[in-house]
Amino acid sequence: MTSLMLTVIMFAIFEAGRLINIQQTLTNAAREGARLSVLPAWGGTDTLPTTTAVQARVQTFLDAAGLNGATATVTVVNDHTVGATKYSLVTVTVPYKILTVSMFGLLQVNLRGQSMMRNETNLQ
Repeated sequence: MTSLMLTVIMFAIFEAGRLINIQQTLTNAAREGARLSVLPAWGGTDTLPTTTAVQARVQTFLDAAGLNGATATVTVVNDHTVGATKYSLVTVTVPYKILTVSMFGLLQVNLRGQSMMRNETNLQ
């Protein structure tokens, strides 16, 4: 009985650590995408990167982090306005499934990382 409880606790700790790791990776991927989306494409212009370029950068970040098998949904909003300032909002969503205990394999949660940064084209 004690070894069973110890095993269950060990699997729970493993899953919690994995969930937190993936959540942090999604937040960093959203931050990377937001950083790219607010910088003008070339110095001295107001041209921002396309949504496709931002999505590709986020997917490259996720692939490098080992989440290349995940089907990520990347949403980019370049004209999120607060007052007179425009922000870019990048949201990355990935479905998360429990790996360790097969009887909980049907449980699925969507994890989301989000980042918002001020567009540099607002500066005069």
